[in-house]
Amino acid sequence: MAQAALAGMVGLVLLVGQGLPPGAGSEPGAAKPPAAAAAVRTKAQADALIDATGRSSPEWWDSVELKYPDTLDLSWPDGKPGDSWQPQRQIGAYLVSVISPNPGRWREGIKLLHHVLAINKDNPVAQRKAIQSLGNAYYDYEGDYARAAFWLSRGNDFGRVKLASCYWKLGARSAAEAILRKIGADTTRDSSVIRLWSEMGDLKTALSLAEKKAQSHWADAAYLAAGDVCRRHGKYDEAMTYYQKAVAVKQGGRDIKRNQERAQAAVESVQVFRRLDLSRVADGTYSGSAQGYRGPVEVQVVVKAGRIESCTVTRHKEDMCFVAPTAVPEQIVARQGVKDVDAVTSATITSTAIINATAKALAAGTKP
Repeated sequence: MAQAALAGMVGLVLLVGQGLPPGAGSEPGAAKPPAAAAAVRTKAQADALIDATGRSSPEWWDSVELKYPDTLDLSWPDGKPGDSWQPQRQIGAYLVSVISPNPGRWREGIKLLHHVLAINKDNPVAQRKAIQSLGNAYYDYEGDYARAAFWLSRGNDFGRVKLASCYWKLGARSAAEAILRKIGADTTRDSSVIRLWSEMGDLKTALSLAEKKAQSHWADAAYLAAGDVCRRHGKYDEAMTYYQKAVAVKQGGRDIKRNQERAQAAVESVQVFRRLDLSRVADGTYSGSAQGYRGPVEVQVVVKAGRIESCTVTRHKEDMCFVAPTAVPEQIVARQGVKDVDAVTSATITSTAIINATAKALAAGTKP
């Protein structure tokens, strides 16, 4: 992070006091995060919203207790080669192993990060980590895109795709596009740049980036992403072609085996997507399962009078998926189907598994 940005954050830290976020003490609910893409905004309007929201306290702030193990090293030093995983001592390990798997403690984790930032105003290493982690936490845990953008914009380049996603979800498409164009090629592990272009409706750019990525050693990931975005746009023949290309890749990245398994499963699910007609699904409760990152993701869908009444993830072993198990089912109910449902940025595998499992569940209830 640039020194100027860090210096600016030191100023913010001085506002933080004893661990409260900037603006704590304002009226509860004064800066609730807006609904995703609730309005079309210019970059200036989005920036004003982000700044005002980021400097205020979340409405839940006073109801969450600041607590953490006494053994936790709040100076958050960089790890050394050979260090063991110590969740009761290392903040990063504590967040991953203790906070992230427990949704009821997510806000507790956010409050801890604000506290770490507050007490480390003379520790740039801890500040850098806390700032980036706050951006990720507000995005992944809360789906609070204004606050996420506030912190991600002050963090390092690794958060740029999420920052672009925040602007998009806040209705500032031009700002999101500007960030993505500056990023250029997709070098992300889960092809998140390609997927965000697709979510924004630009399939042409998404596929162009996928074709370029396919020329690298990440061809498996590129073709898988291309198949997913084509399927998302209802182009099933093209999706099948890309999935088959992913399966046929001989050498790829470190995730090639998993990506090819996902591509093969997607070939089968495309057939389900083609035939799916909600009007032909009988009233009832249906279950479906699809492969996630850590294992099967199971979904239960309730259909009544030709409408999806509810969609619930009933079982999974995912440990880094955060909001996907609630956000994706909410999209499915809102859109009344699995078409045009977007994967949650940073939880692509889990999101796709939920979509596929839901499609299978609905297919099971389809009348002959």
